Amino acid sequence: MLDRPAAVDDVARYYDRDSNFAGATFLDLGPVDPYAVTSGDLLAITLLQVEAQPRPVRQLLEMTATNREIRHRLTEEVLPLDADLTMADNPTLVAMADLHEAMKRALAPFDGRASNRWVAASKLCARKRPDLFPVRDSVVCDLLGLSGSRQNYEVDWQVFRRIIQDDDVRSRIDAVVDEAAQREGVNIGHPNLRLRHLDVVLWMHARRGGSKS
Repeated sequence: MLDRPAAVDDVARYYDRDSNFAGATFLDLGPVDPYAVTSGDLLAITLLQVEAQPRPVRQLLEMTATNREIRHRLTEEVLPLDADLTMADNPTLVAMADLHEAMKRALAPFDGRASNRWVAASKLCARKRPDLFPVRDSVVCDLLGLSGSRQNYEVDWQVFRRIIQDDDVRSRIDAVVDEAAQREGVNIGHPNLRLRHLDVVLWMHARRGGSKS
């Protein structure tokens, strides 16, 4: 699907400032702090159709035990900013899982109702470390034949890692992003965030009813 001309159109449309897609705003919306969850992070995930309830917002933003745990899991020593899923080793994958689980606990509804907080956790993690965490939207997981569930996120990460490790895939993502960025009104934001752009290509393709090919 990366070789299809529609891929450039899809990426350009997603990052068009006049569109109603999240675009570069998902990562650029301030305040941005790579080492802590901010109000900008919680607003950003609403652009991807998820939200946090009042208690989780307080747990994440105020100086609580939850806040301190997540700050620790976002330190350079645990998950450095230059970590990349392409080269993620087992300790990095474990650290990713620890952050994802902490985010899920933090986002749990206060009233104990069943929720898909794994979705919100995935999107919040992708906002904090976009080179490491795919958004794992259920639409994309369906396209790739993945579970898209809270139990199997580590398996899903391995699949995304195998895809993004492919030299041809990376080269094609770069070419698609470069071409889309030349169009009027398009703001790619971070052209080198290949995992994020791969997510965009897959999601836009899937929402049009595209096949896996």
